[in-house]
Amino acid sequence: MTDRTKLIGLALGLWLALEILAFAFVLRAIGLLAAILLGLGTTALGLADVKGLLAVWRERGKWRAEGAMLDGAVQAFASFLLILPGFASDVAGLALKSPSVRSAVLSRIRNRGRSPHKPAGPQTIDLAPHEWKHLTKSGRPKRKRKKPDEGGKSGDWQRE
Repeated sequence: MTDRTKLIGLALGLWLALEILAFAFVLRAIGLLAAILLGLGTTALGLADVKGLLAVWRERGKWRAEGAMLDGAVQAFASFLLILPGFASDVAGLALKSPSVRSAVLSRIRNRGRSPHKPAGPQTIDLAPHEWKHLTKSGRPKRKRKKPDEGGKSGDWQRE
C-alpha cells in the first residue's frame, strides 16, 4: 500500500465520520422525518442543478470563454456534492454554489503552480539609462562625483 493510497483512505474515513456527525447533529436538531426530507431535498436540488448545467452546455455548444470551463466544472462538482447523501457534503456543495467562494477556489486552482513569494509578472525589465538610478543600501540615490570646474575646488560633491 502506497502513501497516497493510505492518505486517500484516511481522507475518506474522516469524511465518513464527518458525515455521520453532521447527520447526528441535524437529526437531534430537527428530527428524523425532517432530516430525511432535508436530505432528499438537497439531492433533488443537486439533480435539478445538473439538469440546468446540461441545458446551458447544450445551448452554448462549442463556445468556451476564458475560465468558463473551469467554472462550469466547479459548479458541476458542487452539484455532485449536493446529490451525495449526507449533510457535510451538502454544506460543501452549497458553499461552492456561492459565487464568492467559487471565485476564491478558482483563483486558488489557477495559482496552484505558482510560488506564493514570486510575482506573476515579468522577471526582467529593460530600462534606458536615464530611466533608473543606482541606490544606496538605505534606498537613496548614489551621489556622483562631478569633474571639477577649472575655477572650482576639486573633490566637490554634488547631488543629482
